[in-house]
Amino acid sequence: MKQARWILGLLVLSMLGGCGKQMPDEYRQLDNETKLQRKYVNTFAWNVMDEYYLWRDEIAPALERWENWEEPIQKVADIRYKDAAGKDIDRWTMLTDDFASLIGGVSGHTRTFGMDFQLYYADSFHQRVCAVVTYTYDASPAAAAGLKRGDTILTVDGLEMTRGNYQEIVRDHLFGGGTVKLGLSDGRSATITAVDMYENPVQTVRILERPDGRKVGYLHYTSFTLDSCEDLIDVFSDFALAGIDDLVLDLRYNGGGYLVTEEVLASMLAPVSAVEAGNVLYQEVYNAKMAAEQQEEPTSFKTSFLFRNQGALQVISTAGANPDLPRLYVLATDASASASESLVCCLRPYMDVILVGEQTSGKYCAGYLLKAKDWYDSAKKSLGESEYERALPYVDNWGIYVMYSRYADCNGVTLSMPDGIAPDYEAEDDPLDGFALGDPEETMLAVALRLIEGRTRSAEAPSGPHLTPVPAGFHPRPSGLLVGRY
Repeated sequence: MKQARWILGLLVLSMLGGCGKQMPDEYRQLDNETKLQRKYVNTFAWNVMDEYYLWRDEIAPALERWENWEEPIQKVADIRYKDAAGKDIDRWTMLTDDFASLIGGVSGHTRTFGMDFQLYYADSFHQRVCAVVTYTYDASPAAAAGLKRGDTILTVDGLEMTRGNYQEIVRDHLFGGGTVKLGLSDGRSATITAVDMYENPVQTVRILERPDGRKVGYLHYTSFTLDSCEDLIDVFSDFALAGIDDLVLDLRYNGGGYLVTEEVLASMLAPVSAVEAGNVLYQEVYNAKMAAEQQEEPTSFKTSFLFRNQGALQVISTAGANPDLPRLYVLATDASASASESLVCCLRPYMDVILVGEQTSGKYCAGYLLKAKDWYDSAKKSLGESEYERALPYVDNWGIYVMYSRYADCNGVTLSMPDGIAPDYEAEDDPLDGFALGDPEETMLAVALRLIEGRTRSAEAPSGPHLTPVPAGFHPRPSGLLVGRY
């Protein structure tokens, strides 16, 4: 059985040379502590990229030129695989000096205001920017302050967002982890303070009784966290018990998460016959070096799962929690990424998966989340005790999210490569339509319900005020996380 795991195997150690490119004056002026940190962080990052990186062969010349005095975060960004014009093909691999925050964001346990929002231009000249709340998490500071879907934020700590400053304001204030005062378009103000909490991604669950007598299950799901597996089983057990006829899975704001959680969810969505037969759910494509070492079988459907969650082994079963439907309706936008796209791709060989909304993100890779200390632990014997002990203080809280595989369905098809999955039926997300998520009149859900009932084959234009989204390239929340090892 293929087990979820951190990769802690012994890597070929290279301390990197320092005799290639000439050291710049900027480096010579650094203090010795910073120089040592660069040495040890670059050693970690180089070895991980050389071993696991999906496009390792394509960037081999750049790996050979990597020097241990270079600034490591920028170096990883620079070395990522690009096309001939220099545009990033890999938009996701990243090195960080705040690994705890990255892990928190993926696990759902994080310091947060407990709300999600999308950015829009607030004027016809596209000079002013506003943030529209798309949803809030239960028991969060945002919910306690009365914020809800459709609330429009015009000022943050008294600052008006513009094309020139909105990224800085969002990063430093709306995700600064402190206290922020928000000015809303209806004249209200709200002051909220971030707290450490679990943002439960199993958001809105409903069984909609339709005029024709059909029962339609609805689930708004925001992230493939490990902690959500048991909640998902509870939801689908209820769906199966209620005898739903159709299901709408709302992934419009879901940027991904853990592969094992995707496997759990897929085991309750696919036809029971495919699950019981143990058919292939997905397969992974690696670099040549990894492919020779991995020799793993494709991942198949199952109902029993064993994985490690926050250091503890967790055993769960999805038996009896599958409503056994022939089709699935998925709501998606360009914020639907990674595990969300993989789920659609890998279920399509087995059932009719109808995508309603917008073209998805185009995140078709899985990645390792690897802490620098864990890598140094694995390389301890090669380093020697003294070098190992010396390195640890310099790599504390450093880590990397590195793309190591491309996912594909049972036939080897990757639908989201290179630019995402196109919708079967277009519909625009409209948080200003005045309806809560899960309301049958909410713009995107209404389109899916009309398709289910055969009343129309096209989306209707959203009603009410209309804003132009800020173009992709900057997103208020990190997205595109498909984590294969943890």
